Amino acid sequence: MNADRSPSRRTAHPDHPDPHATPHPAEPLPSRGAMIAFAALPVATVAALSFPIAAAVALAALCGAVAGAALHRRHPTAVDRTFRLPDDDGAVREA
Repeated sequence: MNADRSPSRRTAHPDHPDPHATPHPAEPLPSRGAMIAFAALPVATVAALSFPIAAAVALAALCGAVAGAALHRRHPTAVDRTFRLPDDDGAVREA
């Protein structure tokens, strides 16, 4: 083999370790806290990025509830006039 050629991929060379090899079983694993922290990173990232959207949805729901309560107080029969229930055809019964 010439010096300007790369070694064969089929030959095991101790000076070129396999980049796809798993860690040696005798090597210590990271601490439990470090593993939990790394596992929590994606969850924390999604939670932090979705907070503005969740806050906007909660604020819209609150504003809708306040507006609905105000409209219902001023026009209590508006929903009854808009969504009429069938009259005594057996579909809706009072308890």
